[in-house]
Amino acid sequence: AQVALLLWIFMIAFIARETLIKDTKRKIAAGYSYLPEDVKWDERSTVVYPLISTLAGLCGGLFGVGGGIIKGPLMLAMGVHPAVASATSACMIFFTSFTATTTFAVYGLLVKDYAIVCVLFGFLSTLLGQTIMNYILGNSKRNSYIAFSIGLVVLLSALLMTFQSVTHLISDHADEEMSGLCESHLSGPNTP
Repeated sequence: AQVALLLWIFMIAFIARETLIKDTKRKIAAGYSYLPEDVKWDERSTVVYPLISTLAGLCGGLFGVGGGIIKGPLMLAMGVHPAVASATSACMIFFTSFTATTTFAVYGLLVKDYAIVCVLFGFLSTLLGQTIMNYILGNSKRNSYIAFSIGLVVLLSALLMTFQSVTHLISDHADEEMSGLCESHLSGPNTP
């Protein structure tokens, strides 16, 4: 089953690559003028970017961070417009979070009271962040603030992961396996 899944992924990637190259050649032949932030797909970029994206997904899975937090800076490095990079990252994070939540629900591991609080906190934080960003962008007309906000989120995530690891190492339980926020809630009140 895993081999069939990998073959399916490679087939879709190959079809997408050929479509992108053909579309780019058609645009060039028609005299399309690219904007500076447009991605120009060619034989090299249709191989390099998917490989980097695969590596980003692997790192995201290993370190427990969403793909959007890795892909946002990658898209900025590709020259994608900051608003497009931010929206695409948000879309990826939405689907990743939805898939993880669904998986937890299917296996009966979803802690409902935590889920409700996290959904409300996430929605209100997104609303507040989007309102502030719209206000800043409306007054300044500069898209660099979007790139700075993506960088700030990545930096904050790295600092918080470092803080959690260091506090675990210096705690009295450093020899135990590191657990998540919900560990005590899932294990019940009678377990040590």
